[in-house]
Amino acid sequence: MTAPHSLLPPLLSQIDALIGAEKYLEVAQAYTAFVKEHPTTNYLASEPVPFKLNSAFAKKYGSSATNTFTLRNTTWASDVKAALKAGPSEFAALIAKYESEIAATAKKAA
Repeated sequence: MTAPHSLLPPLLSQIDALIGAEKYLEVAQAYTAFVKEHPTTNYLASEPVPFKLNSAFAKKYGSSATNTFTLRNTTWASDVKAALKAGPSEFAALIAKYESEIAATAKKAA
């Protein structure tokens, strides 16, 4: 008997695409809808999101500015996951705030 395939890879691919398009509200909406339908995947669905955001911000603003932000904000990954679970508007607002801070750091370094 073969094991059923996980539904997480398609969700994570969707989240990658949405983060790449800077559609943060839609990231949280996709996550919320998925977890509502598959509640036991809450941890596995949320855990990769901070890394995916970190990668996107490093590509956009540079790894130095992104790493500086993460070192100054040591709870940022936990805060991202908490905002993701709080709801789409909370998540989008937090990511906008974080992105603004990273952009400001990158601008200072330039």
